[in-house]
Amino acid sequence: MKRDLRIDNQPENRLGVKKLRVGVLGMGFMGGTHTQAWTRGKSVFNWPVDIELAALFDMSEDSCALNGPRYGFERTTMDWREVCGATDIDVVSICTPNFAHKDMAVMAAESGKHIWCEKPMATSLEDAKIMVDAAKANGVKTMLGYNYMKSPSLLAIKKLIEDGVIGEIVHFNGVYQEDFMCDQSAPHSWRLTKKGGGKGALGDMGSHQVSMAIWLCGPLKEVAARLQTVHQHRPDAETGEMKEVETDDQYSAIGTFQNGAMFTMHTSWLGQGHKMNLGFEVTGTKGAIKFDQERMGEFQLFEQDGNSEMRTNGFKQVFIGPWHSPFGNFCPAPGHHVGFNEMKIIEAGDFVRAILEDGECYPDFQKGLEFESALQAIQDASEVRAWVDV
Repeated sequence: MKRDLRIDNQPENRLGVKKLRVGVLGMGFMGGTHTQAWTRGKSVFNWPVDIELAALFDMSEDSCALNGPRYGFERTTMDWREVCGATDIDVVSICTPNFAHKDMAVMAAESGKHIWCEKPMATSLEDAKIMVDAAKANGVKTMLGYNYMKSPSLLAIKKLIEDGVIGEIVHFNGVYQEDFMCDQSAPHSWRLTKKGGGKGALGDMGSHQVSMAIWLCGPLKEVAARLQTVHQHRPDAETGEMKEVETDDQYSAIGTFQNGAMFTMHTSWLGQGHKMNLGFEVTGTKGAIKFDQERMGEFQLFEQDGNSEMRTNGFKQVFIGPWHSPFGNFCPAPGHHVGFNEMKIIEAGDFVRAILEDGECYPDFQKGLEFESALQAIQDASEVRAWVDV
């Protein structure tokens, strides 16, 4: 058997770019995944340019001392402006807390840098609009870190929906639960303030769920919702003093898409026993698809056609493999799965292709503004206790 040497999603260097020099802002969980994506992406997608890790910003001197040499950054700094304003950097990865995104993105855009920014995009709709305007005014490419929609499983599901396999969409039922905030003694943090996090579980986790619903089923039309803060106070990490929690622990919403389909959604970071239960069921006129991120290498598909025999009627399990692009770039064997970091590499691949081919990213800042508008509508619906148009 002849070996398959195909590389999915390999970009063309239509603009003659020689290299991409990268600055990474923030070296927490996301900063590490972005940096690994930059270092591995060239081999995974055979990028026709070299990637150079030019600069790392982090607020921790110890982090800079550790992660600068660890990843091979040319320099480190504790001032993010030295990265966003640098003349020798082409691209920045913004991996800082939500409240810092807007200022960093605006300065990077004004300095002509392409921007890969983590979600949620900003702490307010107003800041998100400023980011969109800055990117447009300076003609830079932007990408938001909604990595779950980049997994081969989700890309396969998206293709099935687009191909009409399950017919016209009539309902989306989504749930996203994690349990990392179940313990009331878990310390207070910037995520729990309106200034720092903006929106709690709604913004931090619900942004993934809402963006996925829109990506799969289309724009939202109207929504009714309830946000709830279960643990009203949490201890300060240093003093132990109890501080007020300003953001939500969970939300539930119902509504309709512009195409007339209905949706139900629930997100909570108090989901006992769940580590990454980002799941959904999309129902159509000819079938349905079920997915759960905790089992990210598979999904369930039901098709009305060919299922008339009731003894075997039901969902079938589909395992992801090399025929689900770009899975084959990582592994030639089905059922072996990819992981979180591979989704980030796929995301980086889409971003670099847009830069080299002068194409579009998904989701860019403009699309992110649509997601932010939907999240704001959910919050507004809870506050006014009424239906809100998106």
